[in-house]
Amino acid sequence: MDNKRFFSKILLFGEYGIMSNSDAISLPFKEFYGYLNNSESIDYKTQVSNSKLIELYQFILNSDAKDLISIKDFKNDLDTGLHFVSNIPISSGLGSSGALVASIFHKYRKKNSIDFQIEEIKNLLSIIESKFHGKSSGLDPLVSFLNKPILYSNQKIKLLDQIIYNDFKVFIIDSQIDSSTKKMIKIFQNKMNNLEFKNFFTNQFIKNNNDCINNLRLNSSLFKGSIKQLSEITFDNFQEMIPDNIKSIWEKGLKNNSYYMKLCGSGGGGFFLLFDFENRVNYEFSEFTLFEI
Repeated sequence: MDNKRFFSKILLFGEYGIMSNSDAISLPFKEFYGYLNNSESIDYKTQVSNSKLIELYQFILNSDAKDLISIKDFKNDLDTGLHFVSNIPISSGLGSSGALVASIFHKYRKKNSIDFQIEEIKNLLSIIESKFHGKSSGLDPLVSFLNKPILYSNQKIKLLDQIIYNDFKVFIIDSQIDSSTKKMIKIFQNKMNNLEFKNFFTNQFIKNNNDCINNLRLNSSLFKGSIKQLSEITFDNFQEMIPDNIKSIWEKGLKNNSYYMKLCGSGGGGFFLLFDFENRVNYEFSEFTLFEI
């Protein structure tokens, strides 16, 4: 087994909006990764991972993906101790399940899937990842599989070069609270049943999200204003997705204009994004774990 690494991902923009055809940018984050491995001696951690892969195997058997995966090879490796070695934090919003799905697809996809278009690969990956989240866009495993930043716009995928941050830095900050994507998506779906929220989300949130993406890609001076606005409307309308220990520092950034925060995926816990415009974050957040991206 080649032990090829599949990296975690960061959804820079597009949280929840991607479910309503907004634009999104997602990128691989190489601080965390995972890979498939076989082992004759199985300890407890390896056994747990192996059993989870068996569950995934059984799920694939009953899905539309079964004809494109080498089921026999997958099962043979499971019987000899196949497991996933990973340092990607679980329930953190960094795509641990996406990296796992990408590794399975890379290792066991049949030759007739090699010439698939990117959109076809994304759709197949979304089927497999739905085992973990109930509903998946397929974007997380696609980023891990391709190991490139992706722009998703008008239901089309464009591979991007390295994203440049001019005059600011971007961090992820660990809330130290587990997040449940399924739970957060359920909360969001319930919020969308409210006509006022649905109108806000469709007419304001998605537009603001897309403005941030456009301004970032154009290296526009308007980016700071657009990310501040996105941070404000997220704070005002997604309170359920922001843990109490993050709310105070989120508000502080909005007041002093030195940094702005936003969700990193579904929220509720895990990591959050922080855009630092005055290079003060490392001094002000000593009690948190941060990673620069």
